[in-house]
Amino acid sequence: MGHQRAAFEVFTQLFTPESAMQSPTGRMIFAWYARFDVFVGIMGRFETALPRVWFSTFVEYCDSQAAAEPEKPVWKIEACSARLRLISMEMSILFSKGARSELSGDAYFAEHQRLAKELQDWKDGWDPALTDPALLVTEFSNERALYPNDDIVNPFAPGVLFKQPLFASTLLTCEWHSIVIMHESQAGMLADEDQPPNLGERAYAICQIFEAIELWTSAPNGSLFVTQACLAIAALFVPRDTRHHMWIRRKFALLEAMG
Repeated sequence: MGHQRAAFEVFTQLFTPESAMQSPTGRMIFAWYARFDVFVGIMGRFETALPRVWFSTFVEYCDSQAAAEPEKPVWKIEACSARLRLISMEMSILFSKGARSELSGDAYFAEHQRLAKELQDWKDGWDPALTDPALLVTEFSNERALYPNDDIVNPFAPGVLFKQPLFASTLLTCEWHSIVIMHESQAGMLADEDQPPNLGERAYAICQIFEAIELWTSAPNGSLFVTQACLAIAALFVPRDTRHHMWIRRKFALLEAMG
């Protein structure tokens, strides 16, 4: 929390929602802080430090750039990322109000359902250019046999990763799974055994993407760090046995070793 507050103070002294959009550096800093702000807010059940206008301004900017340069997939990806961040910000508001008992059960459920639809519509609404099957990774030069006692996913399955210039689509898919997990797990005050059963499936999808990135020799530098928060969420929803526990421990040890 102290780090978040310090970052918030520095960022908001340097930028306004509009000025942050005027340079690649400003946009990069906003995207970094917004991701951190949303994650901390959702996990802690309080609203993001940044007001909604920051997130909506980023959406508007990316949408305008995507419309002006439709031949560049980078702006389509940025627009998708910005919109997912806005939905996540609205989730943090809902969970905060729920934690403070500011909404009736029916009102909370209705808003939760609305955001669940927003999340699914977000994924279903991707421009086909962002999922070009010609850019799927179908072969690994270092593919090996799976070890039943150690492996929990098949990282070499074709179609898990996208090559450049669509590698960011892989990362967005991983993040979407983690956000949907967080959203569905907050459907109500449910006991663990009553949680939606597909949370485990999404957790496995995150683990598969993480290990596929780890083992793909052409993965961009730093890619695993981007998925670290997603893996932390997935770790809560895989089976609690020795095999899964050791797999998760190895992955976090890998991240620690990478600095």
